[in-house]
Amino acid sequence: KMVIQGVIRPPPEIRAVANRTALYVAKNGRAFEIRILNSEKGKTPKFAFLQPNNPFHAYYEDRITFYENGGTDDKDDTKKDKTDDKKDAAQESKAKKQKDDDDAKKKGNVIVSAPD
Repeated sequence: KMVIQGVIRPPPEIRAVANRTALYVAKNGRAFEIRILNSEKGKTPKFAFLQPNNPFHAYYEDRITFYENGGTDDKDDTKKDKTDDKKDAAQESKAKKQKDDDDAKKKGNVIVSAPD
């Protein structure tokens, strides 16, 4: 008999529900999970990961542990980093354009540029 071990990462739509549920359970306890399991919603495919025999159950349990240990999915941090990266790239690009324009002027070249 083959035993599969490890964590299978669910597709994004299931992962989003599993993450939210795991976060709530980590903060508020297993009573919430039990309430879902006993509700009509808990019998839908959307919450199938709550069943121990579901392939995504290990992922869900892993997320509960992650959140209980202080882990976060702080999306704001990643957005801020990306925004900062874009600003930095835009500033570098503008500085390079200015330097290129200055170099061209020194050489006596005519610069035709569109407004920014």
